[in-house]
Amino acid sequence: MTRCAECGGCVVWNEDASSNTCTTCGTLTDSSQRVLANIDDQLDSQYFNTFAPNTLKRLRGGSSWALAGQSKEARVRNNTLTMHEFIKSLTLTLSVSGLSPRACNLFDQAMRTKQFKWGIKAKTVAGACLSIALRESGRPDSLKDMAFLVEQGDVNLKRTLSSVLSALNINLPSNIPAQFLITLQSHLLSILQSPVESCGIKLSLWSELKPLSIHSGVETARLFIDVLSHSTSESSNLQHPPAATACAVFIMSLEAEKRAPLSRLADISAYFADSCTVAKAAVMKRYQALNDEVSRWVKEVEWLDSYQKSGQRAKASKRLLCARGLKDVLNWKHRIEAERKHDSDLPLNTVDSDSETEIDPSQDIPSPINTELRPARKRRKFHSAITTGTHFLLDPLDVHPSSSNTSVPSTACYPRGVFRSPNWTTAESSMTSSYLLSSISFADTRVLPSRLQQLSVVRGGADADVILDDELFAEGEWETIQRTPEEMRNLKQRWRDDGILDAIEKASSLQQLETRIRNEKATPAHTKTSPDTVRRPASKRINLEAFSSFMHNPDDEFGQMVNLDTSEILGLEILEDDMDDKGADDEIIVHDEGNEAGAFCTASEPGNGDEITVDDWRPPSPGLDNSLDDYYL
Repeated sequence: MTRCAECGGCVVWNEDASSNTCTTCGTLTDSSQRVLANIDDQLDSQYFNTFAPNTLKRLRGGSSWALAGQSKEARVRNNTLTMHEFIKSLTLTLSVSGLSPRACNLFDQAMRTKQFKWGIKAKTVAGACLSIALRESGRPDSLKDMAFLVEQGDVNLKRTLSSVLSALNINLPSNIPAQFLITLQSHLLSILQSPVESCGIKLSLWSELKPLSIHSGVETARLFIDVLSHSTSESSNLQHPPAATACAVFIMSLEAEKRAPLSRLADISAYFADSCTVAKAAVMKRYQALNDEVSRWVKEVEWLDSYQKSGQRAKASKRLLCARGLKDVLNWKHRIEAERKHDSDLPLNTVDSDSETEIDPSQDIPSPINTELRPARKRRKFHSAITTGTHFLLDPLDVHPSSSNTSVPSTACYPRGVFRSPNWTTAESSMTSSYLLSSISFADTRVLPSRLQQLSVVRGGADADVILDDELFAEGEWETIQRTPEEMRNLKQRWRDDGILDAIEKASSLQQLETRIRNEKATPAHTKTSPDTVRRPASKRINLEAFSSFMHNPDDEFGQMVNLDTSEILGLEILEDDMDDKGADDEIIVHDEGNEAGAFCTASEPGNGDEITVDDWRPPSPGLDNSLDDYYL
């Protein structure tokens, strides 16, 4: 075996170097070996290979050639492509891969101003440009997260952001609380989908949030923010940190879905504050201020219970009343705002009927230039979905279309109970753009509507008479869901090989055994009878205790009969008042008035050792019409 001349290690053949190479030190056996690369290898990706020679420059004063890539143009181009790759990695990390072209464009424009250098400063500029792209797309800028990704301080990143805005002459739109709702929703869904042990919150809080509808809570929060934007008393409070306002609004919306306050307000406030990089105290302060404002709104609605403190303690807490009445008061405020806007759009009639009668006809009234009344020109109506799609195709990153080209649909076109804010078109366009421009991993987290939901929206209801059961499946969908017999056999065999089928059968047998044992324990011993024996219901006319004593004590029967009266034995105690008490041997005669034969029954009172004799008498047989022909047979 060949040994290395440098270190004496083993030498093996390397296909890439086309030479023998030492496995210890990497020395080539043939140091003059040259490898010629194919030009097709340099065009594998959308960008050129930055390390390939692409420029040759001849020096002026000599005959030598400069090394490849040493010119200024090549260096700038390589650095630009490297920073584009870095920006693309940032967008993938933040799940906003659709914003990478806009961020790269802003970065190129910023570097052309000659105000920023390559290196660490260029990475900071890339983070600032991505923050601008996020703000333009209606998302929070996430400066602290961006500073962590570019390995710079947030103060340095903010200064660089100001410099980039000044250099490019860009007016950045201000943050609004609605931009943080998507972030809060995604964080909360990630908590509820993870196990309780690793979610990071208390079990009681997780149990309270799990059954709630997060999507409905987000819609309530959007309506809440829209109502706050039109409220005069809260217009100044919205200038506070929008992230803290969004956290407080989202917490109150979740309480409105539960119709009761959350038990661990401090824990959920701390979690939301950490996800939006704000202080917990700021969220609690905004929550208290919004609770006070909602309680004032509730007092304006007559059919809602208002907060009244009588004496030392109120009957119901303020948080409970706000949670119960938040949805109603938001719908009420939104309806008032919609009516006010509708009235403001109507033409005002400034002519007073009383003033017309007082006009002096002698006065010269200037006649208008054109007295002909022309009909109002009809404007072309555009469908909101078509308008939104048109603006998205023209400029996907423009989420604020001009008011002249966009007609906001009124609340009358939506189903009853669903109120859309005036800026709902802008918010919906932002959500659509974010969904279409996001990465696949982010898009998979959205839940598509089911077929029942789509049919209920189209037909205006989800009852059985509106949507039939056969319509819940598309044509051929039910046959696709069902497994073929061959698939069933293969699946059953796989389960048997994996031991799943044996475990199911064992669990079923154990469950049947436990059920039988539990039933045997629950059944008393004296109630267990054979299957052939049918237990009759107990009679209510017989004294069972006396009957049992009579049947189970045959030795004491004679003594009991001695103590009993003769009439009680014969069942003739009803004639006790008619009996003569003088003699013990008196004869008792009972006459049956219903019998024409005048049958008699004779009995004698028993003496000591005497027998009781009953004459041969029996009642007449039924159906003989009182005939005595066959009476004694």
